[in-house]
Amino acid sequence: YPRPEVDSAVIRLDVRPTPAVAVPEVDALFRVVKAGFSQKRKQLRNSLAGGLQLTPPQADALLAAARLDPQRRAETLTLVEWGAL
Repeated sequence: YPRPEVDSAVIRLDVRPTPAVAVPEVDALFRVVKAGFSQKRKQLRNSLAGGLQLTPPQADALLAAARLDPQRRAETLTLVEWGAL
């Protein structure tokens, strides 16, 4: 007492029979995604450089190869763009 004012929800997750994005190395994809989200509200260039121990020019080269703007933020990328990166 008093009764808590809490909302709750149930989420159902379905496992896909095949991955949403085909990539040659799944472990590499997870490392890149983890690095991209490692620093809140940072641009991709900075978060990838810090998370993957790259220099900013090396991070720029990776982003250029994937045709991605280095000033974008991790939360704006689609699965296909993460796969390309």
